[in-house]
Amino acid sequence: MLALDLPNSYQFWVCENLGGSDERVECYPDIAAVTNRTFAPLNVVLLIRDEAKAPDVSALPLLGLPDASFVTFDDRPNLLTKREVRLLVLGELQLQPAQTVWDIGAGTGTVAIEIARLCPNSTVYAIEKTAAGTGLIEQNCQRLQVRNVISIYGEAPEILYRLPAADRIFIGGSGGKLRSILSVCDRQLTKNGVIVLALSTIEHLNIALTWAEEWNWQYRLLQVNLARSVPVAHLTRFAPLNPVTILTLSK
Repeated sequence: MLALDLPNSYQFWVCENLGGSDERVECYPDIAAVTNRTFAPLNVVLLIRDEAKAPDVSALPLLGLPDASFVTFDDRPNLLTKREVRLLVLGELQLQPAQTVWDIGAGTGTVAIEIARLCPNSTVYAIEKTAAGTGLIEQNCQRLQVRNVISIYGEAPEILYRLPAADRIFIGGSGGKLRSILSVCDRQLTKNGVIVLALSTIEHLNIALTWAEEWNWQYRLLQVNLARSVPVAHLTRFAPLNPVTILTLSK
């Protein structure tokens, strides 16, 4: 549970020796209350999720928000661009003040919100094709007190024609339409603009590189293989994150 770094907190019900003479059922308010306790080997643990509490924004770092700062999908709590990858993406975007930025396939809005907090005078359009994702983007903006992210419910590339020209574009998801999206980005990107993609499959990387060569874009690749330390009882091991290729396109 500690290693998952989830945004929700949970009540821990520990039911020991059920049906026996020494049966015991107790509720603990959170994981901290059970971390250093011992329990009977015969036990059942029930987790009851509490509502995610808004973080103390004043205590958050300017850059590199913890993953637990964001509310995510109920059925896929780890489906977000991880903190370490966000940091690399922000660097590759080469952000400057007062820019227009697109975040295509924004998911829960993690990258868009990081950009918005780092560049409060910029306008960030977070484009997401699912209603659930759009709702989470708006919820996360409220939680983190971000006001310069505009959540756009629509599917790329069609929705992109309605947006103002972009100075920077991040593509975190393409819905199987990567080539078409890149072609629209080529026309809608301002002079000296930059496009950054976070790619998790070889097929999408191949599509993007082929497109870049056909359209005479310069590119740079960054292969990201990261592992986080996680507790295992009283020991520590490394748990790998999914490999990601960051592709930066410029002319």
